[in-house]
Amino acid sequence: MVRNTANAQELLLDRQIARLKAGRFVPLCFSAELEERFERAVGALRALRMSRDGLLIILIYNLFLISDYQAMPQRIWLAVFLRTCVFTPIAFAIHAVLRREPSARVREGSIVVLAGVAATCAVILYWHVSSQISTHASVSLMLILLVTNIVMRPRFNYAMASMLFCNLTSVAFLVKDPFLQPIEKMHMGGLVFWGGVFILIANYSLEREERLSYLLLRSNELKRVELSEANRELELISTHDPMTQLANRSAFEKEFEVLWSHAAQTHQPISAVMIDIDHFKIVNDTQGHLYGDEVIKRVALLIQQALRGKHDFAARYGGEEFVLLLPGVSLESAMKVAERIRQLIKMAGSPAPSQPVPQPEIGLWTTVSCGVASAEAVEGIDRRRLLLAADTALYTAKAEGRNRVCAAPLLEPVNWQHKGYE
Repeated sequence: MVRNTANAQELLLDRQIARLKAGRFVPLCFSAELEERFERAVGALRALRMSRDGLLIILIYNLFLISDYQAMPQRIWLAVFLRTCVFTPIAFAIHAVLRREPSARVREGSIVVLAGVAATCAVILYWHVSSQISTHASVSLMLILLVTNIVMRPRFNYAMASMLFCNLTSVAFLVKDPFLQPIEKMHMGGLVFWGGVFILIANYSLEREERLSYLLLRSNELKRVELSEANRELELISTHDPMTQLANRSAFEKEFEVLWSHAAQTHQPISAVMIDIDHFKIVNDTQGHLYGDEVIKRVALLIQQALRGKHDFAARYGGEEFVLLLPGVSLESAMKVAERIRQLIKMAGSPAPSQPVPQPEIGLWTTVSCGVASAEAVEGIDRRRLLLAADTALYTAKAEGRNRVCAAPLLEPVNWQHKGYE
């Protein structure tokens, strides 16, 4: 289910990526859910960038008082009023709003409002001065569009709104201007319009690249998650027995080495329990291998239930045989764990047989034999001696009648060599 959901999301992202990469004009919006995720991912950083850049814009906007004084000293006080008493307080208020990480509409709309205030102040300041200053008005509107749509970069729809406002303001200014000739008015109006169009195209490209970058990043994240899940599944397959879901022989050997090294470093004991299902060959021969598999699964599940905690390690050692590693556990405690497992399996019994039972006392009731061994000081000792001792105890339990727990001490190296283990 999780993989299907991830695949559906990946397919949706691939479609959106292909749409934005197509090279033609397409609406810059996603589906409602994807748009919400996009906003959550970029909204806070976007508001922070706008507020930071806004401070620089306020500073530069007020530095234009120098050129105002040089170009039209007779209007310097009006310039001071418009720049410091009108635009600047509004700009600082918008800066404060942006610092609070507002909604997308408030964030983007506030930039358009600021552009409108700047354009209005420019028209008022340059109105009815001279033909040269009238030219400055058109240049100022172009500059306002450039700063708004490229530096602040509102979303494309909002950038179109700022361009529309500045162009309407330019038309109103030029229609009423008494100094410029008609041909000059057409030239200046066209300059503002086509400059605004090019700026709008740049704004569109910037937003498309931002959205495309987000989609590619999100797609890569999904692919990494999917790859990680696949790797975990492969690791699970390579380290776990598919029938019982216990660790397999290979995983056991690795864990055994780790736990043995830890026991040597901490000077703690470590115990092993070998478990074998009694009369399993007869069960397989009389009931079939599928029934035998069910017996193995049930025993594995009961072994897991009988473990003390996350530090105990259980594995399927081979066929109908299992092994436990109990770090930090003495022989006496390990015997109790093994006895608990034996009793639990005996009480649970066997799955319902599908074939007649020739020997009911054997084939109808599942029991196990357990061999236990413990090593108190493992430093300098070959860890295989612990398994050999547990295996020796298991054979003792089998020889004494099965369905019991027996223990055996670690064999000395000389005895180990005589048994052919060296």
